[in-house]
Amino acid sequence: MVFTGRAIHDSGVFDTIAEDVSDIIGMISPAETPLLDALGDSPQPAMNVYHEWLEDALSPNTIVSSATVNASNQNLPVHVSGNLIGNYLQVGAVVKVTRTGEYMQITATAAGTLTFSRGFGGTVAASIAAGDSLFVISDAALEGRDVSVSTARPRTRKGNYTQIFMKDIIVSGTMRAVRPLANAGDEFDREKQKKLKESLRDLNKAAIQGKLSGNSLGSASAYRTFKGIWDHISTNATSTGTLNPSVLNDVIQLAWQQGATDLDLIVVDANWKRVIDQFNTDVVRTVQGDDQYRRRIMIFESTFGEHRVLMDRWMPSNSLMVLSTERVKVVPLTGRSFGYSDVAATGDASKGYVLGEYTIEVKNEEGLAKAYSA
Repeated sequence: MVFTGRAIHDSGVFDTIAEDVSDIIGMISPAETPLLDALGDSPQPAMNVYHEWLEDALSPNTIVSSATVNASNQNLPVHVSGNLIGNYLQVGAVVKVTRTGEYMQITATAAGTLTFSRGFGGTVAASIAAGDSLFVISDAALEGRDVSVSTARPRTRKGNYTQIFMKDIIVSGTMRAVRPLANAGDEFDREKQKKLKESLRDLNKAAIQGKLSGNSLGSASAYRTFKGIWDHISTNATSTGTLNPSVLNDVIQLAWQQGATDLDLIVVDANWKRVIDQFNTDVVRTVQGDDQYRRRIMIFESTFGEHRVLMDRWMPSNSLMVLSTERVKVVPLTGRSFGYSDVAATGDASKGYVLGEYTIEVKNEEGLAKAYSA
């Protein structure tokens, strides 16, 4: 038998017909980065692997009882979001227990405990439960009072670590030499473009759901990762079985009550975006003769302002975040924005990598909010 070089099953009448391969390469892998696009570029880079920022606050408007006390008890442990707050209030200040309506006047202060004159102004003293809110109405000072005690509330330093995003690229000399299908061009250049898309996609995912871990500088064995926006928001976190306009308003109000007046973005997953789109059930008919069925809400205008509604596939299922684009930023380390670098060849292959190092800056998380399915 004459040697043909073919396997037995390769022979046949169709073996000389040209292949038909489209010039278009199909790919539907999601690569969009809606949150990064909405937040925009940071006005300044990070200068260290631990990026810090300062947060300031006025004296508190509302404090919380840390314990249950009876109607005659004058000493009450208090906090705000778990922080001792007593030293930032002044003797003479008038406070109202929201639940019972009792007014009280501060007679002495300590970091974690306030002493009160109970039943102030003729109101009735009543038991105060742990978790009760106390509304600080105002200071009240004596005539000729001396200046003796500072109630200055110090600025606090907050921070987050940078995380390195790196994609290796290795393409053999043969792969760069052969003629690819679909006019794909140079395989190495194509890989560079794909790895950049992957890196931006991964940054968007980590910006939302990143988990803080492995925070060490100069270690070749510990992975340094940053805390994502979702984990930063802890003060106003609502678990709910139902999402409707009233619930969404309540979520936004939690941040507003902390002083936030700059909330302009609602980031939501696909499931809850569909729920929000149901808030408006009107069917709109165009005047050009075509019928259009519209059920999409891009702006949620609430009592507390106008908020763009952004669907992001990288959000946890059945969840949303209410953000301020002025206080949440994706920040690159100086000179470490995404870029490509060559690597010297060590064999018959072209090598390189796409690398960027970023962190997430979330200022005054108490002025943000999130909600998720119960």
